[in-house]
Parts: sequence; C-alpha cells; structure tokens
Amino acid sequence: MHFDMPIEQLVRRADTRFQLGFANEARRRVPEADDFRLQPSAEGLCVLARNEESLERPIGVLKDIYASKLQVQPPRVRVIRDGQVKEPVMHLRISLETRFLDAVSRMMLGRGCVPTEEYARAKFCVLRYEAPLADLLGLPEELRRAAAGTAEYRMALSHYALVARRPGPDAA
Repeated sequence: MHFDMPIEQLVRRADTRFQLGFANEARRRVPEADDFRLQPSAEGLCVLARNEESLERPIGVLKDIYASKLQVQPPRVRVIRDGQVKEPVMHLRISLETRFLDAVSRMMLGRGCVPTEEYARAKFCVLRYEAPLADLLGLPEELRRAAAGTAEYRMALSHYALVARRPGPDAA
C-alpha cells in the first residue's frame, strides 16, 4: 500500500480509452526514484509520493513526453480506511530569512499548523510545525510567494492520525 507515500496524483492520456496500456508505457519511461512510486491502473497512472514536491519530477517527465495529450488531476491526500479514517500528519521544517518570519508564521497558523519549535537568529530562523497533509497542499507555491523564493523547507511523514473532520474531496 506504500503508506510512506501519503500523496497521490492521477495522470491520464486524453487520446486513448485504454488507460492501463498508457499507464504501463508511461511507467517504463519514467526513471525510478526513492521518493515516488508509479502504479498503473485502468483509470491511468497513479503517482504516489512522499510529499507534493516529490510529484514534480515524474509529472514533469510525463508532460515532456506526452505534452498536451496528458491530463493531470490535482494531488490528493491518501487516507487509511480500516474501520476508522486516518490521515497523514507531517513534520515540517522551514528555514528562512528572519525578515519573512512574521508573514510565514501567519500563513502557517492560517493553515491550522501547530508550531513545535522556533529558532531565530539575527538573519535566519528555523520553524518547525506539525500538520495534517491535507492542510499543507499548495504550500510550496504559497511559501515561495511569502518568502520571496528564499525559504527552504523539508516535509516528512510523522504518523497517521484519526481524522478529526470530514475528509474533503482531495482525500483518496
């Protein structure tokens, strides 16, 4: 099941009804890596990944190969349904220039992220958060804007926790 890959994105080929054939062909054309897995299915090729950034490389390769014929669906959070619904909770570490600290802190609190640590020096700081992956979708682009492209971040799966709210349409 690859529970260490809590996000997925489905890609399909627009000019064929035989998505399994496309998915198997596409899988052979994308170089393997540790941060994503490719799963062919009758619906298309499902890209499983460790985080949103890990989706970029295989999706980029597929866009280069198939161009406008490729249909890329939005990323979805993978949940575990075993009598109870559990969602992935992520550890997040952000390093940035101190001048962006307030803007990034407000942004993260607005997403419902729980701060766990903050180290601030004269020019640089490090922020650590814990949050459900569903609350972090779209974070890479938003963080680029909030910190003028200067922030670096690392995201890793912490654990799966019971969903405290109803899973949205972005949950698989």
